[in-house]
Amino acid sequence: LKFAEAARIYEACNATLHFNSIANAQSLASLLVDLGDMQKAQSMFEEVISMRRTVNGSHCVPVAKTINSYAILLAKHGKMNEALEHYEAAKATYGAVPAQLIRDPEFEIKCKYDVTLINLNIASIRSKKGDLNAAIECYEDGVRGLREYESALADLHKGASKPVDGKNTAHKHLIAALGRIGSLKLKIGDNEGALVAYMTLLREVKDDSPAASHTEKAKAHIKCATIFRQQNAENSHDQSIAHLREALDMYTAIFGPEHKDTLAIASSLRQWLSEDQNLQR
Repeated sequence: LKFAEAARIYEACNATLHFNSIANAQSLASLLVDLGDMQKAQSMFEEVISMRRTVNGSHCVPVAKTINSYAILLAKHGKMNEALEHYEAAKATYGAVPAQLIRDPEFEIKCKYDVTLINLNIASIRSKKGDLNAAIECYEDGVRGLREYESALADLHKGASKPVDGKNTAHKHLIAALGRIGSLKLKIGDNEGALVAYMTLLREVKDDSPAASHTEKAKAHIKCATIFRQQNAENSHDQSIAHLREALDMYTAIFGPEHKDTLAIASSLRQWLSEDQNLQR
């Protein structure tokens, strides 16, 4: 009801006559998406994109941001094919933005970060559509972009006394992306590639990493344990036991000793230890 009321007020005020008419039109388009009126929303977003192109030129950051915003809303409402198309268009628009005459390092870093997030969103959609190799490639592009972002942000704020805004968010995206790479590589039968991704994830999570990253690390230990368990190398079973012990310790600390997942890991560990003891007899 609030969305409908806002839309009526917008139209009654003839907001296109105001100085910030493009932003107002985009807000209305977003409201129409949330109201489920996708046909009218699509028409409005196309109008907003056209207005931004008229004002700022076709190859500019405001146009790229608007297309990306539209893609996010489409994905949120399950319009995956349309969302993918607009993510690709937003990425291409960012890529066509001409170099700035007066360089603004922070602005450039943020734009590259936007492209990195677009790559991760494209990867997610391609994964859902079953295009696993393309999804892996996009996730790997995302990981490279996130590393570059963290490095550039650290250089930009070198010597700052307080934590840099956005670093923890980028770190969570990095850990999640590495986890997705590992999972997708397992699905295509690339166990070695999956192991590399999971081991990289384990190294990336530090003591001061966000709680969500520690949960991903605990899950990665289970994946590593399972992969090592299936190998025939000399010390692979020892490696599998070591990773499962780490997973048990982390799950106990995060979820508690009586959580169903903690109990399941403890049971698997006992079973594996028993199997290994029988093999040694």
